[in-house]
Amino acid sequence: MKHFKNFAMLLAALAFISFGFTSCNGNDDKNENSADMTELNTLITSCESLLSSATTTDYPQSAITTFSTTLSAVKAAVAKGGLSQSTVNNLVTQLTAAKDTFEAAAYGAIPASALTFGLSFDEGTGTSLKTTGSNTWTATLQKGPSDIFGTDTGIPTFVTGKVGKALHFDKGAHLEIADYASGKLLGNALSIAVWVKPDELYANNYIISYNYWNTWKFQVQDGGKPFFTGKTDNDACVDFDNETDNSVPANAWTQLVVSVDLKAKTVSFYVNGSLTKLWDSSTKAGSFSNTFASYGTTLPICIGACTTIDEAKTWSWFSTEVGQWGYFKGTLDELKVYNIALTDGQVSKLYNDEK
Repeated sequence: MKHFKNFAMLLAALAFISFGFTSCNGNDDKNENSADMTELNTLITSCESLLSSATTTDYPQSAITTFSTTLSAVKAAVAKGGLSQSTVNNLVTQLTAAKDTFEAAAYGAIPASALTFGLSFDEGTGTSLKTTGSNTWTATLQKGPSDIFGTDTGIPTFVTGKVGKALHFDKGAHLEIADYASGKLLGNALSIAVWVKPDELYANNYIISYNYWNTWKFQVQDGGKPFFTGKTDNDACVDFDNETDNSVPANAWTQLVVSVDLKAKTVSFYVNGSLTKLWDSSTKAGSFSNTFASYGTTLPICIGACTTIDEAKTWSWFSTEVGQWGYFKGTLDELKVYNIALTDGQVSKLYNDEK
């Protein structure tokens, strides 16, 4: 969405430059030798250098094409000659804006300090994993609860992933992180990125849950829609999805990112690097206050499940029916939780790095 606005600015710049070509007259010819071209020529050289090193690894192809078209139009105007000083000044302004817009379209690097914790699952073996990032916590592999599945379950299994190894979840198998610091998860910004490959689509494909709907959770709903629930310290509990059915197909890898900025009152969904839905202060995101809510009971972070069986037993609607239990059915890879709201460019870069 942001890129569309930027490209519209560049198209407007092209229209201005085209107008400049047709508006040159005899008066411009008289001022040909009085126009100072130094700043414009320096800017053109800088833009040529920037464009020559730009690749689709760092920029969207559409941004490269648009910037190249603008630069070519400016160079054509200079080659034609007969430019007045006012036209030269306007070309400097327009080309500077085009350069700024192009640089802003670059895929953004994510600061290492922004990664609260991550799990790549590349160990390929073991019953506990160490998280990476700013915090080294322990994620233990857990069987599905016997109250629900009896003995017909086991811990998650290592399989070939999108990047290296991944974990496959079934019959309630999940991970639990109990040695975390709650203060690391209750700020005013949050992003969750993960590759998912569901075996099937249903309403309770839980990816990660921190106190379920009492703080925040991220899952894939029926219809194949990424779905986020957050609760903030004003007691507002709000559900969000990307409102696009079949965003996540069964039996195929899809990268999902949800980016939450409580200060800006935005919740953004991305599928395979592209923004698919933005909620802002004019919609449900305006219900949020500035920080996520804490929960009176200290529960582990659950990956691949809604919550622990002991917590679920406290609910009045608890059921031992398998169909009522919330757990992920399928494979997860490259799970990352950030303490910032990722931008369009950062999500694009992350997707391109991992796809």
